[in-house]
Amino acid sequence: MNRILVALRKTSASYLPGLVHHISNVLIETAALYLDTDDKGNIKTANVLLLSLLDILHHMLIYAANIVRLTLQAQKCGTGGDTQHAENLLLINKPLTDLISLLIQLLPSEDTEIYEKASQCLSLLVQLYGGDNMDSMSPENMDSFAEVLQFKKEVKDQKLLLRVIKRLVGQPLLIQKYF
Repeated sequence: MNRILVALRKTSASYLPGLVHHISNVLIETAALYLDTDDKGNIKTANVLLLSLLDILHHMLIYAANIVRLTLQAQKCGTGGDTQHAENLLLINKPLTDLISLLIQLLPSEDTEIYEKASQCLSLLVQLYGGDNMDSMSPENMDSFAEVLQFKKEVKDQKLLLRVIKRLVGQPLLIQKYF
């Protein structure tokens, strides 16, 4: 995992081939292990690995969001901007929208670090892609949102979750009109 992070920091143009697919697969497997309440022996290992994977995902999404944001700002100011790079990055990261339901399922976690990382990743994904994933508002996911909204009493947490729900329910992000 450390090699992936180092490589991610060194490659400014794009990710290593297959990184998005690999991170998605490992994250899905690790989250399944973490959410499996029957196997308490592996919970600590799964917790550590899950936090590392969520951290990698978070950095990937921050990188993409920053590139898109800078491109949009450059276009707004009339200085141009590398729209092709931003478009490519959005296309490369598009499979990560398949993780939206998984991230929603991680929100009710008793571990506050997992909640924080999952909510940050979820927020970035819906900022970049809106409600592109049809399964994101399933009854199971709505139950997870309801559970978290009942127990998270901090206004900051509630606002973040309500913004996520609003973006998931609303139209896909209008970012495509700029490209």
